[in-house]
Amino acid sequence: MNLLLFMPIVLGSVGHEPVETKESRIINRDKPFGSRVALSYSGSVTSSGMKELIGIVVDIDTTIGVRYEVVMGSNSHVAIFYKFSVPYQTVLYNFNTHKATVIKSSASADADANVDVMGAETIDSFSCTHLQHGAGTDEVSDYWMTPQLPGFSKLVNTLRTINTNLPAQAFNGTIFNWGGLVKWTVHFVDKQNGQTVDLELHLRDANTHVRFVSKWFDVPSK
Repeated sequence: MNLLLFMPIVLGSVGHEPVETKESRIINRDKPFGSRVALSYSGSVTSSGMKELIGIVVDIDTTIGVRYEVVMGSNSHVAIFYKFSVPYQTVLYNFNTHKATVIKSSASADADANVDVMGAETIDSFSCTHLQHGAGTDEVSDYWMTPQLPGFSKLVNTLRTINTNLPAQAFNGTIFNWGGLVKWTVHFVDKQNGQTVDLELHLRDANTHVRFVSKWFDVPSK
């Protein structure tokens, strides 16, 4: 589902599972942020009365690269790999088909996305700014952002160096002016069939003291 790739935002081969959560948590809250961070999100997509669970995690090591992985239900498992040693290239890998697709682009992010400030809200223990994109259209996205999310500024600065053809909302500086993402919702209406799609993602864990091995950011060989 391409909609999920709107979020920059690792579930899959190391035992993570997409689960719903009532409250997010910061791991190692009192320790200083280093060069690594793992942000995991969980939620669901509902369409035509059908609901599928989603898990998204962004792993980043500022000395190696970025791994962004999405699991939806039991049939969709994809990941985006980016290595700082190979600028301007990302690889999309499908774990179900074992197919890798190289994506190259020099397109810059759109810094003029129409984002409206809806107000201040508290999500779990985070003081958030509620932003909205696409008001009055068939696809409305809401973001709850906070500067309290550890490591978010270094994560965003790193993601800004990645020029890919992912949608502008993924990497532009607009929503990140208010911090890191705690919650994201999308309401989409398909006029052709009259169906609606509702997506909701919620921060589950923010871990700034993880350890990665270099090969974790390599595309699987099969």
